[in-house]
Amino acid sequence: MAIKQRQPGTDCRAFTLIEVLVAMAILSLAMISVFSGMSQSLSVTTRLRDKTLASWIATDQITKLQITGEYPDAGNRRDQVEMAHMDWVYELKIAKIPQLDMRRIDVTVSFADSPDDILATVIGFIGPPQTTTAIPGTQPGTGETDSGFGAGWEPPQEDFGASE
Repeated sequence: MAIKQRQPGTDCRAFTLIEVLVAMAILSLAMISVFSGMSQSLSVTTRLRDKTLASWIATDQITKLQITGEYPDAGNRRDQVEMAHMDWVYELKIAKIPQLDMRRIDVTVSFADSPDDILATVIGFIGPPQTTTAIPGTQPGTGETDSGFGAGWEPPQEDFGASE
């Protein structure tokens, strides 16, 4: 039996098939963990965006009641709104607070296609509308005897910017 001898300078080294397969398995496990982390991060970010938008919608509903001066009766209201190209459902639960003559408003917001998955709940309070007879700075008066800023009030004629 003849043994073949290698010639000098032709020393060839390479990876075996097993070494290549083990390296690919390790690389694929690392890639799976990276992609699963990215997927989880994207999912959390999307959920956080949805909760933020739902919170804005709930706050908007309470603000609308405060701005319009509406003093709603106790009960429930449900309506649909669009924000960020998505359809949302909000529900107002209005309860009387007789000791304080106020209303407690619980606003819950969810997606229109999954109303049982509540994304945000905001609680607000509204008092009865205040009736004012005059807007500050416009109440009637001559400005001479009233200590307030009446309709006849004029600024002082002195020039406070000039130094003598």
